[in-house]
Amino acid sequence: MKIYIITCTFNTAQTLIDCAFQKEAEAKAYAAGLNADRAKAVARCRELIVLREGEAMAAFLDEAGSIVFEVLAADLK
Repeated sequence: MKIYIITCTFNTAQTLIDCAFQKEAEAKAYAAGLNADRAKAVARCRELIVLREGEAMAAFLDEAGSIVFEVLAADLK
């Protein structure tokens, strides 16, 4: 069985896991939707940082920099 993991890469080299999907098409649509809307991408990335690192770390997000959501496939055995 495969799952499709969404990652968010920001501040050039930092990456957080966002979520996972069972269907590749849904994962690609989710990532494409965020990548197409800069405001949504920044908001979701900020939310992920707060969830993982805390509110204080969100201040270090370079909103003008690259924020990319990608799909990674993983085999579950």
